Amino acid sequence: MAGERKEFLMLRYSLIEEAQHSSIAEGIPTPKGRAIVRAIESDREFLSGRAKYGFVGFRQVHPSPSDSFAKERFYVGKTAKLKQVHRGTKVPGDIIETTEDDWVPLLTVIDTETQHIIVRKDWRFGNPEQTIRIIQDGLRDPILSHYNHRVFVEGKTKVKHFWSIVESHRKIYNLEIKLISPNILETNRSARDALSALKDLFHQDELAIKLRSEAGDLSVPKAPLGSYLEYIEEGEGTWSVTTGGVSGGKKKHSSSDSIDVLFLPVPEAPNEEDSQMQLGEIESPIQRLSYEAALVALVLDEVRPSRER
Repeated sequence: MAGERKEFLMLRYSLIEEAQHSSIAEGIPTPKGRAIVRAIESDREFLSGRAKYGFVGFRQVHPSPSDSFAKERFYVGKTAKLKQVHRGTKVPGDIIETTEDDWVPLLTVIDTETQHIIVRKDWRFGNPEQTIRIIQDGLRDPILSHYNHRVFVEGKTKVKHFWSIVESHRKIYNLEIKLISPNILETNRSARDALSALKDLFHQDELAIKLRSEAGDLSVPKAPLGSYLEYIEEGEGTWSVTTGGVSGGKKKHSSSDSIDVLFLPVPEAPNEEDSQMQLGEIESPIQRLSYEAALVALVLDEVRPSRER
């Protein structure tokens, strides 16, 4: 039923209430992360850039008596991109051209309690940063209109990647940090308290810090920068740093280059071209439920430490 393990991006979503209250908005559910269900239900299609995408086949994973997760916590489905395939059929004396839809699906697991999105990594969706923006675009409108909350999606990344870059380069030209205003998640308290105070004052969704040194002499102290990097580590912001290149010039590094990944099993498909049609190839409902339960068990091992921090 399940084939080899594939690479999945580990993302996190945040929900920030709009400063201007809406009289028609519904109350945000408890836990807050369940608001995402509004955006993924009913095989909804959406546009991002000039392309069409969809959230397809998302189903709640029902826990068995031996499972340790709550009902309505996990959802499994596909995030899909519509491509057009042009075909030419030979008939006597002519070639008939036709255009067919070709949906490219990415297996996706959503944890509404810890607000994680685990999505298959696939070059056909672009780089990880593009995949993140597509998912964010698809979630935003339904959640904003129903709950008056704006959604932000970012990749989870280890703080050590940042310090490894900084410590291995003599020249630091630019440093940019973007922090999402605090939501209900229990991440770094020092950064959270500071952002909360600023949000009370300015009502911002996001805070950007930009530092620059034309000579490449930018100082990057671990205090207080460390607390903000720990905040970003949980998927509530991004960082980018521009250093001197190996053979001169400059090189930009970013948190999207080092997003945490999981290696999870995917269902076998008849051939490599169809290998992304994951859940649809599982032969029976019983096999599908068994696969989804096993998938959730693997994801739980990864998200549990984050929840307890």
